[in-house]
Amino acid sequence: MVPIVMITRLTATASSFTHYNNKGTLIPLGSLLQHKHNAFLSFLNSFASSTSSDSESDKNYHKGDTFTVSYLVNSCGVSPELAKKLSKNVHLKNQDGPNAVLDLLKTYGFSETHVANLVAKNPKVLTAKADNTFLPKLKFFRSIGVSNTDMPKIIIRNYIILWRSLEKRLIPRYESLRSVVCSDEEVVRVLRRGQFTFGYSDMRNDLVRNIEVLRQCGVPQPSISLLVIHYPFAPNAKHSEFVEAVKIVEEIGFDPLKTTFVQAVQVLLGLTKAKWESKFEVYERWGWDRKMALRAFRKFPNFMKLSETVIAKKMNFLVNDMSLASEDIADYPPILAYSLNKRIIPRFSVVKILTSKGLLKNNLHFSSFLWLSEEKFLKKFVNNFQKDLPHLKDDYTDLINCENVI
Repeated sequence: MVPIVMITRLTATASSFTHYNNKGTLIPLGSLLQHKHNAFLSFLNSFASSTSSDSESDKNYHKGDTFTVSYLVNSCGVSPELAKKLSKNVHLKNQDGPNAVLDLLKTYGFSETHVANLVAKNPKVLTAKADNTFLPKLKFFRSIGVSNTDMPKIIIRNYIILWRSLEKRLIPRYESLRSVVCSDEEVVRVLRRGQFTFGYSDMRNDLVRNIEVLRQCGVPQPSISLLVIHYPFAPNAKHSEFVEAVKIVEEIGFDPLKTTFVQAVQVLLGLTKAKWESKFEVYERWGWDRKMALRAFRKFPNFMKLSETVIAKKMNFLVNDMSLASEDIADYPPILAYSLNKRIIPRFSVVKILTSKGLLKNNLHFSSFLWLSEEKFLKKFVNNFQKDLPHLKDDYTDLINCENVI
């Protein structure tokens, strides 16, 4: 409450001022203040009371806020700094509801680290009703073969599915996906990869219709499963765009019985028409005509996804430094997909050393050592020559570990 002495001082100070009423009569302002004294006190008391009430409310809020931060840190394994940020988006009143959620998650394979990751992504999971909101969905995923090992990965990457309707969204989407990949095991593989928009995509209007187009072209089920599992954005593309991509792939001459058919479809769906045409311009600078580029595309579609900068670096090393014919590269386009610093340069360097020492033939084709696994390359081209070149393995390792070798 405002002290009455303050009002007294205001009245005394104002007594020297005057005010004219509407009749022109001179009235001391102090008198006016005195007449309004009671009303003014009432207003100030009301204001003070309101302020006090707000203060109590703030105390209660901060008390709850402190509990939220404490719970996030102690029960969810979140760092104090992150917990303070998350507490702005979620307000926990007590531990009963959140504990029920955590207990449920733990029974489905969630470790402390999994819990921390999930809460960091969406702290509002702690406010959900465990039995009503989450349990039916977790049971459903368990019923189609999702293990305790996979469950946390799937939920953390696709946590939005916990909020989707089981009957209206998740089961219909599962049925659509199941009809496409033909087994629960592959459905789980799709979910496990975490890229499939299981909670958002319009499967009936796009996915199912797009896959039907592939089946009409004679694409076998293994290729369809490959596309859905490894390139999930492609089969969920807008139907008209998908149909156009398939048409172009057919015109280029891809065999629908080979996996390169669906790989080419996903490449085209990921490029605009302008970007697609620009790829031919890039390879023209290295002596490829359109016919040569399309031949390489039919052999290995994914090389067309490389950026202009990456293409330039790899072609420069292969053509200018290693003296390879550009036409030979077009005949084996997978070479452009390998890492320049981790595979291409280290392996070419080893082979060049061995050749210069007369330990290998000069006419060795680069595909014979690039496609090998790391273990097989070491055995064939490094370990076999340890007696002749004892430092070769160390040199090879140094090249792989060097961040900038060119």
